[in-house]
Amino acid sequence: MAARALLIGWWALVLTGPPLAAYGSAWAVWTVSQGPGGWSAPVILIGTVLAMWVGIYWMSRNDVPVAAWALFVLNAAWLALVLLRGGMQEQQTLHDRGVTAPAVVTRWISTSDPMGGVDHRVTAVEVELPSGAGVARLELKGAAAPEVGTSVQVTRDPGGRVPIRLGPRPAEPGSALATIALTVVLGSSLVGSVTAAKALGPDL
Repeated sequence: MAARALLIGWWALVLTGPPLAAYGSAWAVWTVSQGPGGWSAPVILIGTVLAMWVGIYWMSRNDVPVAAWALFVLNAAWLALVLLRGGMQEQQTLHDRGVTAPAVVTRWISTSDPMGGVDHRVTAVEVELPSGAGVARLELKGAAAPEVGTSVQVTRDPGGRVPIRLGPRPAEPGSALATIALTVVLGSSLVGSVTAAKALGPDL
């Protein structure tokens, strides 16, 4: 009876532990990044990624290639989920409480990357904010650069946690890509843990 209970407990841990740990670590990154403890977000992110790569190395050394590949997919999907949810949070913040104001473009900022075939492409602009609020650098993210001296609309977060953006308040963020990434995270973590448990469980 005790052995059966231990076996049930072991498989319950295998089936729920890794997916919950993968989701929980992602949730921790995008939650603390928006709070006063934002400095800890990079620590959690780097620690989680390193733990995954240690797992990939350990699984490959122990001849469990399916689990190693599942962890590799998990690593990529987890990073995508964190980045997507982080962007969604910023967009949602500006949608909910963003304040729009006019600003004047004072300078173009260009980037050169000879290896990437980019020659003095304008990737950001400097704008003078209203009411003597100073100057801000705004990334264009592929958008056309407004002419220097023209008036543009910018949106800022009164709380100062989200960088100022060019343009009006954004729409509510879509969640389709983040949902796909989350599905891959949970599925790959489950595949990896079950495969590893089947291969290594009897020797534990």
